[in-house]
Amino acid sequence: MIAEWTDEEFTAETLASFPDKAIATVEEARCLIERGDYTYLDVRPALELDAVGKFKGCVNIPVVNATWKWDAEQGKKVAEKEDNLDFIAQIEKRFPDKDAGLVVGCSDGRTYSIDALELLDEAGYWNLVGLKGGFNSWFRVFDNKGNRRRTGEYAEEYSHDGDSCGIHSSGAGFDKVDKVDRWVPPTF
Repeated sequence: MIAEWTDEEFTAETLASFPDKAIATVEEARCLIERGDYTYLDVRPALELDAVGKFKGCVNIPVVNATWKWDAEQGKKVAEKEDNLDFIAQIEKRFPDKDAGLVVGCSDGRTYSIDALELLDEAGYWNLVGLKGGFNSWFRVFDNKGNRRRTGEYAEEYSHDGDSCGIHSSGAGFDKVDKVDRWVPPTF
């Protein structure tokens, strides 16, 4: 079985497992959002969404509000955070039905998600699922439009008929010529 959201058997098993399972992988979350009548609730500050991005169809209600403030001591702008005291009121306005299926995520699945899940549980919402790894994990698998990223190792075949302008035969010693560093999103 392919553990991807497009596989029907995987999708059926995933839909049967939630909300009891409580924590979803990226693939399981995609199943719930696409076929299980769940909404992705992004609880990151709007400042982070603007800087890092979001994906199509998510609802952003931040558990913490953040704004840029100049810090003279550090000589730079810093993110100043404060609790969103209207979080539950905003949730109740957007999701008046306490049975609403919500996949809750932040940047890493811990920073804001745990607080949000506790607040939602206390407010009477029960159909809750946390996204393991948060948006950062989601973004490694899917792009902003929901298209799957196919990643893998690229390798040069030295016995191939083609020529790569002689870079390998020139004796050039480029240690990091093919190295691509993985993007690390900022945290707020």
